[in-house]
Amino acid sequence: MTYDLTLDERKRPRAIRVKKSTPISLRSQKTRASTSNVAPLTISSLFMLIVAAGTLAGRLPPVVIGIYSVVSIVTSLLYLHDKSAARRGAWRVEESSLLLIGLVGGWPGAVVAQRILRHKTRKQSFQLAFWVTAVLNSIVLGWLLTDSGSSFAKRILE
Repeated sequence: MTYDLTLDERKRPRAIRVKKSTPISLRSQKTRASTSNVAPLTISSLFMLIVAAGTLAGRLPPVVIGIYSVVSIVTSLLYLHDKSAARRGAWRVEESSLLLIGLVGGWPGAVVAQRILRHKTRKQSFQLAFWVTAVLNSIVLGWLLTDSGSSFAKRILE
């Protein structure tokens, strides 16, 4: 609590402008929560930099970075829709759909949406499944950066 001290009409101490402050223990939890957001955002940013570098190096067709970008934007919009529906008590996007679109390349956008919207970040079973899909997608991208994967991607996408 914070307040300013003054005197009333009978010269007795009186508190004015009283404000309830957040307890120190809750402040530290908020700080921990905000700093824990850095790692997933860093991982998804590095991933997109690798996709861009692979494209610039000629290992990936340019359409690959476009696919990741578009699917990430669509994924972010799905998370936004799901968060809005959750607040309204309306029809929700199935978790399996969110995981599937993350698996096919939307996981970097999902990471950003999860952190900005604070949506689907506390449910441990979803987070575990989500990060499994992100790792699987990253493994596929890693293969696409190899000689055999690169030639496969170019044959399929060009």
